[in-house]
Amino acid sequence: MTAEEVNPEEVVKQVLEKFKAGVSNDDLILLTPNLDQTSRGNAINNLLALGKIEMLSQGGGGGFTLRLCTGTKITGATPEEQLVYSLIEEAGNMGIWIRDIRDKSGLAQTQMRRVLKMLEQKKIVKSVKAVGTTKKCYMLSDLEADSSLTGGTFFSDQQLDTQFIQTLVQVCVQMLLTKRKSAEANNPTDFFTARENSFVKVSEVNNYIKRAGVSRIPLVESDVESILEVAVLDGKAEKRPGFLGQEASYRATRVVNSRTMTNLMNTVPCMHCPLINECNIGHVISPENCEHMNSWC
Repeated sequence: MTAEEVNPEEVVKQVLEKFKAGVSNDDLILLTPNLDQTSRGNAINNLLALGKIEMLSQGGGGGFTLRLCTGTKITGATPEEQLVYSLIEEAGNMGIWIRDIRDKSGLAQTQMRRVLKMLEQKKIVKSVKAVGTTKKCYMLSDLEADSSLTGGTFFSDQQLDTQFIQTLVQVCVQMLLTKRKSAEANNPTDFFTARENSFVKVSEVNNYIKRAGVSRIPLVESDVESILEVAVLDGKAEKRPGFLGQEASYRATRVVNSRTMTNLMNTVPCMHCPLINECNIGHVISPENCEHMNSWC
C-alpha cells in the first residue's frame, strides 16, 4: 500500500484493536511509522469526535492513553460525558471514586463535576457513599452497590441497624428454643437423640425467617449465620461447626425461667436466716451444724 492509499484513521484503529487496554501517544508514534505527525493527529481528533476512541489521562505528567470505545454509547452525549460514562460503566458495582474519574479523564475539577451532575440528572449514573467514609463513588444507576461499599444487609444509611439485628436474633432464638423443647419432649429418656434433634441448620433458620416474613429485605444464608453468631455471643445459642463441607448448625442454650429461679432462691434457708451475717464455715454458727440447712438438703 502506498502512502497515498493509507487511511490514517484505519491505521490508528487497527493498532488500538491489538491493544485493548490502550496505548500511549509515544507508543502510537512507534506503532504507526507510516503516518506523519499531522495525519496521525488529524486521525486521532476525527476518531475522538466520532466517538470511536477515547483519551485517558496518565496522571499529572500530561501524557495520555488512547483506546477504542467499547462501552455503551449515550445518545446526544458530549465527548466528555461519554468518557466519564465509560469510566463509570467499566467500574461495575464496585464503583469508581471521583478522584479516579478526574485522574483518568484528565478533566478539570469544575468540568468533571458538571459532567457528573448532568449524568445524574439524566438518571444514568448515581453516587454512593461507602461505609466509613464521606467520599463518593459513582456507578450506573441500575446497579446494586457491592456489599463492601454499603456494609451489607445490616447497614441502613451507613449506620448499623441494631434494632433490625435484635429483632432477627429474637426470632432465631425463639425458633431454636421451640426446636429444642420439641426434641426434648419427644425424647425424654434419650439425651443424645434429644440433643442431636435440637440442632438446626442455617438453611432451616433462613427458610423459617422467610416464611415468618419478619425481614423487609431478602436474606442469604451468610446473613442468617451472622445473626446466629450474635445469638452465640449473647449466650442464647451454641454452635456446632460443619464438617467435610456440611453447613454449621445451632441450638438454643438452656434457659432457666427467671420466676423459677426466684422461687428456688426463696426456699434456701439462708435467705431468711437472721444470723446469716455471723455464719461462716468452721465457726460456731456455720452451714455444717445448721439444722435448717441439713433438713433443706
